[in-house]
Amino acid sequence: MADHPFQGSLFASDFLTETIARGADWQAINLSALAADLTAIYGRFPTAHTPNESQTEDDLIWPILQRLGWSASLRQQNLAARGRQDVPDGLLFADEASKAQANRSPEEWRRYEFGLAIVESKRWLRPIDRRSGRQGEETAPSTQMLRYLRRVEDLTTGKLRWGILTNGARFRLYYQGARSVSEQFFEIDLPAVLNLPGHNEGPFALDAAERAHWLKVFALTFGRDSFVPTGADQRTFHQRAMEESRYYEERVATNLSNLVFGDVFPTLARAIAVAAPAASLQEVRQSALILLYRLLFVLYAEDRDLLPVKDPRYDDYGLRERVRADVGRRKDRADIFSTTAARYWSAIEDLCRAIDRGDVAIGLPPYNGGLFNEDRTPLLATIRLGDAVMADVIDALSFERTGDGRKYINYRDLSVQQLGSIYERLLARLSGTAIVFLCVLTFSRARAPAATILPMISSR
Repeated sequence: MADHPFQGSLFASDFLTETIARGADWQAINLSALAADLTAIYGRFPTAHTPNESQTEDDLIWPILQRLGWSASLRQQNLAARGRQDVPDGLLFADEASKAQANRSPEEWRRYEFGLAIVESKRWLRPIDRRSGRQGEETAPSTQMLRYLRRVEDLTTGKLRWGILTNGARFRLYYQGARSVSEQFFEIDLPAVLNLPGHNEGPFALDAAERAHWLKVFALTFGRDSFVPTGADQRTFHQRAMEESRYYEERVATNLSNLVFGDVFPTLARAIAVAAPAASLQEVRQSALILLYRLLFVLYAEDRDLLPVKDPRYDDYGLRERVRADVGRRKDRADIFSTTAARYWSAIEDLCRAIDRGDVAIGLPPYNGGLFNEDRTPLLATIRLGDAVMADVIDALSFERTGDGRKYINYRDLSVQQLGSIYERLLARLSGTAIVFLCVLTFSRARAPAATILPMISSR
């Protein structure tokens, strides 16, 4: 699957890769001029050295923000009536009139009511999500920004909820109204998008078309105009983007939930029952659930970079390219999948074992949650499911059927709650009903194999 120079889930990947390009604001961007101007700003900045925070802020970050239309701003406005502990680096306004209105207040913290976003600037390439270890950098910048946003929201009674955090290379957009502010940000690697030396290399390097696309995305998501209401409905670009993303997320989550319960789980259960005809119904059911949970965990973790998908050592062992992309390509060309060969099963089994035990050689630490522990599902260790079955399962979990064909499901766009709801639905619908127990009792007495029971259960 194509890699992207962004992180976070504030906007759905479907919106960022496709829907965003259909608007008039997208067409209005002068890409060549924007690329030239931003490249020139970086060209005047000593990226090969170690510029401090003040230099990064003055010579890089603020010139970039001004190029994006932020002409009205104030620096170092105190969020507290006393002390200097909560002082964001900048406050951005829609225009000079809003700034003038803010300046009428002698108290700095009251001026935030008239702004559109706060800015927190860090030295060039400073880590954003962890402490750096340097003196004066004991707090992670992301933690600092979250604290500022909570304070700003309270001060402005919800009028100002946006924050931009940057170290000059990574630009991150926060929204205090997000379901999970710490997770649902939007971050883009601007030097990679601009193809600066040393920032767009390796197997995940962006080509010219990708760079052009993501530069426009950067301009729209961080530009001043996107924070200002426009159009007949007076919504901002961000409001439209988030509503579109929520619609996409809910549709994908609902469709995936229906597929998992109505198709994927029965397919796995029947295949396991056929592969292990002497197994009990409970063993088959438990094994199918565990296998399904493992697959969902891996797909979610890979798409969210919780597994080391950007480490070239992991690439040959992960599922995203080796299994999901391969299945997608073969399904697109109507290829035939073997019923006896089990290449996909082997790849999945190997990865699950590596996740459970850890594999330093491929950059994978052990996962100690117990989900991948082989001892808990001995039945799965004794069977092999053919490529035909696993291709159908992977295809259902990885690609959505739309009017335009098959579209990759990016689990990055699903929240933990949405993924959890799929688990809960399975457990609620598949556990402990009287009918299931009656089936188990009746067929166990007749010593019938689980394969004859599953169609009755999966039809409930």
